[in-house]
Formats: sequence, structure tokens, C-alpha cells
Amino acid sequence: MLKEVANNQQMNISLRQVARRAGVSLGTVSNVINHPELVSPIKREAVLKVLKETDFKHDLPKFKNASVAFKTLGIMIPTLTNPFYVDMSNGFQAEAAATGYGVLICSMDEDKEMQDFYASLLLERNAAGVLVSPIDQRDKYLDKLASREIPVVLHGPKQTSRDICSISGNHFHGGEMGVQHLYDLGHRSIAWVTLQDRFPQIVEREAGVVSAAERLGMQLKMICISKINAAQGEAAVDMILELDSQPTAVFCANDYTAIGVICGLSARGIRTPDDISVLGYDGISSFSSSILPLSTISQPVEQLGRQAAKFLIEEITSSDNHTHKNLTFEPELIARATTSRPRLRLV
Repeated sequence: MLKEVANNQQMNISLRQVARRAGVSLGTVSNVINHPELVSPIKREAVLKVLKETDFKHDLPKFKNASVAFKTLGIMIPTLTNPFYVDMSNGFQAEAAATGYGVLICSMDEDKEMQDFYASLLLERNAAGVLVSPIDQRDKYLDKLASREIPVVLHGPKQTSRDICSISGNHFHGGEMGVQHLYDLGHRSIAWVTLQDRFPQIVEREAGVVSAAERLGMQLKMICISKINAAQGEAAVDMILELDSQPTAVFCANDYTAIGVICGLSARGIRTPDDISVLGYDGISSFSSSILPLSTISQPVEQLGRQAAKFLIEEITSSDNHTHKNLTFEPELIARATTSRPRLRLV
């Protein structure tokens, strides 16, 4: 509690009241106290002004078990610019809130070094458990969390020997399924648009793509981009058009990139799917109702987030009896408007 002097009498005032007076969120007040570098100067000054007016003293109670006292879960994701991670975070938050937990979202901006940084930050913030969608397969960030016995759920193929829970889609099967779909439509030459530094999920998808292409005798061209976003998808179009032989279909490592590819093709007067088919991966809900609904290999995105929160809360509340689980969701082909039989080969 905070104390305020009014009419020569001390009054108790809560952090929530401070937030209301300063016109900011409760989380912003907490950040000003604990991590002021994370708050914009304008909001920081507004909070500090109220704290000064109320004669604030930083004397928060100490809890033997801080994770129970604060009831905060963390989620470490590669990026928030990709709608997939927004949908998954929404599912995670909804399940956490239903059981009384708040959520601290850490977006790593596809930077490998940020995994260790945010693991340390979540330790400082007394997170009771963490969902991690790793950028690479290093375990250093897991060492930090394990040092305090923080429960962890991994999103994606389990790339560690540690006994922890994980949730994932069957990415190998999804990669195979996408290539099979294009083959069944009559395509025999496809481009696979993927990351230069692949996430574990994309490594698995790519393995399925390569396996299916070899089995079906299809020509496969690899197009590597630096990030999985729409801008890089647009940039991939130039690389596709510079190939010696043009593919009749493009399979993208995720939906966000696929939307960029479609925009890049359209800007060059190339029609989807009349001139070239485009297939995505993830099943992002907002892309199903666009002007040109996207064909995709779909995952139950929000369900992934909800299940991860359930695993964490189960481990937190019954750690002595908890059994670690590795749950794999099967993907689903959703054929929409962006894939069709090949009609015209580009020249």
C-alpha cells in the first residue's frame, strides 16, 4: 500500500488508485517502480508526479512464494507482428485470466539473444510459469528458468532432453500435406519460401516438404528470406521470378509470408491463382475472410495457447504430482481461393 498525507492525516492508497490518478495502467505503475527504462518519458513523469504527491514509500510486502503471490505467467514469442503469435497469445491469456493469472508477453523480435534476456526478465518479475516459442535450439534460457524451478512449456518440436511439457503441431506432416495438395492439383514445380535461420517448427515443416517433393518427383526450389513477415514475402517474389525455370506454385513457411507473396505478385501484374498458386501455413483466422481467402495448412492456433496455459497452471498447482506431457495437434488442409490447377506457366 501507499500512504498519502491529506489534512495532516495519513491515508492508505493502492497502486490501482495511483494508476487511475496518473491516467495509466496498473502495469505501467509497476514498471515505473521496478523497470522505469521500459516506460515512455511522458508516462513515467505522470506516475512519478502522483507518487511524489502521495509521499510514496517503496515498501511492498515480501512473500515466501512470490510466484503464488503475484500469479503472473510469461510468454516468450518470436514476434508480435505475425498474427499467428497474436492469436496464440490471446488463447494463452484467456485461459490464464480464467484461473486468476496475469500474463507478461515478451516479443523477441526474432533475435536469438533476446531469449536469454527475457528469461532473466521473467525471473525478476517472479513469473510462476513460462510458455516459450523458441527461436533456436539453445538451452541457455532454460538453464535460467530451471535454476529457480520455474515450470516451462515449449511451443514447437521438442528439441531438448529436459523433462518438460510441450505443445506442437505435426509440422512434418503439415509440410507433406501442403506439397501433396499442390501435386494433386497438377503442380510439378514449386517454390518453398522459408527462413535463412529456421525456427524449430519451420525445420520440421521443411523436412516434410522436401520428403514429399522427393517422393512425388516434384521440382523444388528453395527461397530463403531473413524474417517471416509480409515485407519479406514481397521481396521473395523477385527471387522467384529470377529462377531459371518458373514454378507454378509457391508454398510459404507461414501465412504472413504468403500474404506478402500474393501482394508482390499482384504488384507485378501476376494473378493468384490464375498465374501462380500460393499456399500458406498456420491457419490465421483473419486471412480466411480477406478479399482473396488464403489456402493454408491450418493449426488450432488459439487452442495451442490455451493448452499451454493449462499445462503450466496444472504444474504450478500440483507440482508434486505433475506428469509432463508432450501434446501434438494434427494440421488440416484448408483449400480456398489462392490455389488451383496450373493454367499458365510464366515466361
